[in-house]
Amino acid sequence: MSNKQLSIVIVNFKSEAYLGKCLASVYAKIKDDIGFEIILVNNDNAKKLDPIARTYPLVKIINPGKNIGFGAGNNRGVKRAQGDFILFLNPDTELESSNIKDVFSQFSDDSSLGVLGSRLVTASGETQEWSAGTEVSLWELVKNNFKLSGRKRIGEGGNSKRVDWVAGTSLFIKRENFIDVGGFDENFFMYFEDMDLCRKIREKGGKVLYYPGFSVKHWSGGSYSGAHRQKRDYYKSQEYYFKKHKGAAQYFIVKSLSFIAKYLLNINHRL
Repeated sequence: MSNKQLSIVIVNFKSEAYLGKCLASVYAKIKDDIGFEIILVNNDNAKKLDPIARTYPLVKIINPGKNIGFGAGNNRGVKRAQGDFILFLNPDTELESSNIKDVFSQFSDDSSLGVLGSRLVTASGETQEWSAGTEVSLWELVKNNFKLSGRKRIGEGGNSKRVDWVAGTSLFIKRENFIDVGGFDENFFMYFEDMDLCRKIREKGGKVLYYPGFSVKHWSGGSYSGAHRQKRDYYKSQEYYFKKHKGAAQYFIVKSLSFIAKYLLNINHRL
């Protein structure tokens, strides 16, 4: 074991309004007997975060100089990390639980556990949709477009369960396992990189666990100024995921569906 058990990696982009509360919650909930560090990757070149480092001395700031994306930003943070465990944490979150040691115990009790995802809670106290799920399929994608999918409800209930993926909003992984699978695929600028990471862990024989015993509030706030850019990045990552994992035929269908969705999105954006 290194002298640090936990490295918390946070990628910031236009989330400065949430960041202070996020860091305050980390300091409040993680006990002094756990060695931890916070690595803050600032993808927002327009904002300087040096005052935060003075307020929270355990914070190390990395400035890439531009928005390099969520996955690439986290990869950059892990290169500086010294902890045995990594917690990828969104800046628009607040830790509600203080039982980090219970998370560590999940890994020590099951050597095949590769990834653990937290319960994500909305501002109203409900479990957030899409906290965890099963492997995405073309049929699920179609059902989701028609609001028929049940995958988003997999995170409800109080019991831990084995799943195919958990959201990167609050995701625990051993540093050595993250490095072993090559980290996040940086071809995903935003979205689907967490699903891809979990798939790589499963392909190595590791388990992915949704663990509601550790709870994190998610404000779903800051990184996007509008839905148009957000959905554009989502469709692009969705297409790449299917191209990478599902074969040419499914990729062609998804790309065609995305083309129609983006066309309608552009029309609505101009109205």
